[in-house]
Amino acid sequence: MTLEGINNRIRYVDKNYDPYNISTEDFLKIYLKMLQLQDPTKPMEIKDMVQMNYQLQQIRFMTNLDNTFNSLIKNQQLDFITQAAFLIGKNAVLKTKEITNPSAHYVLVSPQDYSNVTVSIVDKISGKVVKEFSTDLKEGVNPLDTSDLPPGQYTVSVGKDGQNLTNVLLGIKEKVSYVSLVNNQPVLGTSNGEYPLTNVVYISS
Repeated sequence: MTLEGINNRIRYVDKNYDPYNISTEDFLKIYLKMLQLQDPTKPMEIKDMVQMNYQLQQIRFMTNLDNTFNSLIKNQQLDFITQAAFLIGKNAVLKTKEITNPSAHYVLVSPQDYSNVTVSIVDKISGKVVKEFSTDLKEGVNPLDTSDLPPGQYTVSVGKDGQNLTNVLLGIKEKVSYVSLVNNQPVLGTSNGEYPLTNVVYISS
């Protein structure tokens, strides 16, 4: 960027220059030009110079911070895409909020062993419990038989001694067939829909 003084004002010579996207170098040029063009009988006060210097430091900080964030985001997206690509053809357990296809292979993912828990499957539309049974859960992946449910949408809750076990997750076992990007985030395509990469709980060959 170059600057010219006209009637004690600053004019941008570069038509492509964006004053709202100022760099440290450009700020220094403006700062020096302002010093050159100031009225000798009314020089800039010390407090004004301190304020200008503070603004310079703020611009430098925000520019560096923005560059750092952009670099981190790009590296993270690349890392996610690389991870997702390796999952094609793999069998995965993916977190899901509800049962949408009773003929699919659903599981309960437990962080620890639980004995005598109550599993309730509720019709999402009517709110009625359509299936309820007691079972033991092992740490890891536990099969959940939904083959006897009619087509529909269902939620699942797991309880023990009157307390809801929110740390037990509903999952679905799927084979990853493709990877795509949605809002710049990788998603895994399966026969039962698409799932964010962050929904992966377990991977097997």
